[in-house]
Amino acid sequence: MKIPAHFFVATLIATLLTACGGTSDYIPKPLPVQINTDFSTEPPGWAFGTSDFSNETKPTDIVTEYRTLPLPFSGKGLYTFGTNRSDDLFIYIKKKYSGFAPNTEYALSFQATIVTNVATGCFGVGGSPGESVWFFGGASPIEPLTIQKGNEFVMNIDRGGQAGSGKYAQVLGTIGNASTDCGRAPYMEKKLTNQTALNVKTEADGSLWILFGLDSGFESTSHIYYKNITVNAVPVVK
Repeated sequence: MKIPAHFFVATLIATLLTACGGTSDYIPKPLPVQINTDFSTEPPGWAFGTSDFSNETKPTDIVTEYRTLPLPFSGKGLYTFGTNRSDDLFIYIKKKYSGFAPNTEYALSFQATIVTNVATGCFGVGGSPGESVWFFGGASPIEPLTIQKGNEFVMNIDRGGQAGSGKYAQVLGTIGNASTDCGRAPYMEKKLTNQTALNVKTEADGSLWILFGLDSGFESTSHIYYKNITVNAVPVVK
């Protein structure tokens, strides 16, 4: 009977490991992971939520749905809209991804391309409609959820708030585009990235929840279209 060549290779590795005082239970090193999502294809699995409000200031007009992108763009995007009645409304999207090494710390970088018609350098109630609406990217080993604490509805993870980053999320920028026309700014693309990697440890099943969202200090309506997102995760070597 002819024995496959790969059998000899596996046997040789096991023998060498044993001879060196090691074990034959070979565990490969964690590899980098890249996540690419194009929202024009209406990818499944994305859920949404809101947080940072009270019973009295709970938003009543939240919209999260796939829509045709406004001119001059074509195709579709994931549209999010809401009115900030609490001076600190967070509108987020999330999705669970597997394929990471289990119980492993990764350094994550985020890039999101959004379409926005909010100008930069404008004044508004409670803050600027552009510079006072922050865009977050993050990841967590547990599902990000809105929980109630007394009269307040908050996140169950430390994702930061407004201009401040947290343990599981970072501010990537604001939604104001390159226009300074406060009356009729055109829709423009804007790319948002984190400057410093976010380090997060995966769950035992090798999964992470990916999170993006708007945190508004502008006391009126805010909206954007998500066009695409990319997450690069590199294992942390210690």
